[in-house]
Amino acid sequence: MSEQERDIWLCLSGGNALGAYHAGAYQALEAAGIGPSRVAGASVGAVVAALIAGNAPEDRLDRLRRFWERASAQDGLLPFMASALPHSQEKWLSLSRTLAGGRPGLFHPTLAGLSALLPGVPSPPFLFDTSPLRRTLTELIDFGRLNAGPVRLLVTAVDIETGEDVTFDSHAGGITVEHIMASTAFPIAFPPVRIEGRVYVDPGVSANLPIAPLFMEESEDDVLCLAIDLVPATGKVPHSMDEAIGRTQDLVFASQSRHALRRLQDSARSPASGKTAILHVSYSGDGQEIGGKFLEFSRGSIDYRWSAGRREIGAALSCARMLPPAQGRTIYRMIGNELIAIDP
Repeated sequence: MSEQERDIWLCLSGGNALGAYHAGAYQALEAAGIGPSRVAGASVGAVVAALIAGNAPEDRLDRLRRFWERASAQDGLLPFMASALPHSQEKWLSLSRTLAGGRPGLFHPTLAGLSALLPGVPSPPFLFDTSPLRRTLTELIDFGRLNAGPVRLLVTAVDIETGEDVTFDSHAGGITVEHIMASTAFPIAFPPVRIEGRVYVDPGVSANLPIAPLFMEESEDDVLCLAIDLVPATGKVPHSMDEAIGRTQDLVFASQSRHALRRLQDSARSPASGKTAILHVSYSGDGQEIGGKFLEFSRGSIDYRWSAGRREIGAALSCARMLPPAQGRTIYRMIGNELIAIDP
């Protein structure tokens, strides 16, 4: 069965700067001549999902490129400094620049937030001001199309007071820029967002892969769901502090995905659970990432992640053409050059 004969759903995890992989994944979908009807996003996954749902098909890649160009833009003398450095050192320079000066179009440090580093000085509970991101999203996303268009968008967040996972639905209640901001509000780094009396933060603290909201309502059609993770479950034993930081991040977020997929599979034991093939694809980085990868926005890294998403999701889509119609929910993972059914 071809992808065109299936209903295509996308599930896009969080991962901040790693989200360029999602943009490449969408480019692979477009190259295959297919588009999603339902998209769920968490954190940067919500940003990419909103850029997809909130633009006409012919404009989506342009908006995605503009977002990531703005996120990876350098200023001052840094481009000249970076061009003379090995790529690994460029990554560290980029990370240092992000921590010290933020990212154009996304966030910048606040003087009040920096005062948190001084003992005994009152300070707000976050380090960066995200008003630039709000302006960028408002500019690049047509929220009228997002809420009235054919692509159903599901954005997740967490109520910081109750700990409840919350889903915002473009086709039930609508989604504004504030909902996207709430989904990207990772605690300590970014300010929480208040919406209608409740205060929300990034769902990466509890459910970084927002797969459950996609299946709140079943579909009678054959569904191909691409569940795209920005961190790998497997990795090497770390031999440096940098490697330990990166591996710990991967384990924290990948374990959330494993539990979410397990719950999803366990809930699909009856014929009424639908006909869905779930392709779980994780970005590994192939050893090219540093421990601070979530905040590493160098131009070279953004391009690498975008290319990896386009290449790896393109390969998964090619393999998906050979999958038989699903019975219930079957979860697949790319192993070598083929899709293998797995038990998460």
